[in-house]
Amino acid sequence: MKLFHGHITYKGRKFSKTFIQYKDENYRDERIFVQSFSQGTVQQGSNKYSKYILTMYRNTVMLPVYRTDDFNSKEETIKYIKDMEYKCPLISQDEKALPIPENEDKWEYWMKWLKSKNYHSAISGYQYRPYYWDPSGGAFGKHDKVTVIKMTQDELKKYK
Repeated sequence: MKLFHGHITYKGRKFSKTFIQYKDENYRDERIFVQSFSQGTVQQGSNKYSKYILTMYRNTVMLPVYRTDDFNSKEETIKYIKDMEYKCPLISQDEKALPIPENEDKWEYWMKWLKSKNYHSAISGYQYRPYYWDPSGGAFGKHDKVTVIKMTQDELKKYK
């Protein structure tokens, strides 16, 4: 992994950051993706309904949204996170998941690894944010409300 030091400018102030340069992109840490979950609204056509929204971001400096999933309950969201978050591709593993010994509980092993790196799981309540919103890159307790607009391919073509 190629580390380098850069700066983020936020409200006229410079903040020093360390990034990983990988495949012509600058990553915040060795995870290819990170996730945040919060309550929000899903809109499909004229219908709107409350859901738990899990947002997956590409873990680059700009933190673009990669995908969203919505769930009916917090418990369902957490179960999904525990079933898949540890499978996150890592730069340090050539885009493969963290190798977890067969006799280990996958989730517990993942959580220990995250803690050892000072990273956050989606279930922690940490909300990832682009540096232009927050120079720290995210925070606990922000409880961002998310709105997801679901569209078919035909509906999307109308906006091109």
